[in-house]
Amino acid sequence: MTHRMGTSAGVVSMTARKESRKNGRIKFSEPLKVVMGSIGAEVKYDMSTRNISHTGFFLDFDKPGRFPFTPASIMEIWIELEPGNTIFFNGKMARVVFPGDPQASETGPGIAVRIVQIDNKNERALYEFIERRQRERDAKKDPHSSVA
Repeated sequence: MTHRMGTSAGVVSMTARKESRKNGRIKFSEPLKVVMGSIGAEVKYDMSTRNISHTGFFLDFDKPGRFPFTPASIMEIWIELEPGNTIFFNGKMARVVFPGDPQASETGPGIAVRIVQIDNKNERALYEFIERRQRERDAKKDPHSSVA
């Protein structure tokens, strides 16, 4: 299975990403399936995330020092948002949270991965998924609101 990115027209601007992140982080009780590998490599790693946004995601990882990629690695990443809805993009490590770090009390140990390239189709699927989940979450907080 070969996945390659399209032209630069499919790349999201950093300004749009920063603006969308303000309201776009979703946390899940059930993990989403993540498959990662180095570009062009046959070896893939099965992982999971419970925290995703328009700009990336956070991998729960008990021993982040053993993560099989370096900060310079560009990774091919597939995330199954729901059955039949898997997106693909390229990503890089954004930060590492070790068990003793102050932030670990909020997130737990793990690796933050930033989306560095995503085509329009996959970006649209990610945005629609996050926005739908946000509406569902908001409707649970306010049962009198309407959900489209």
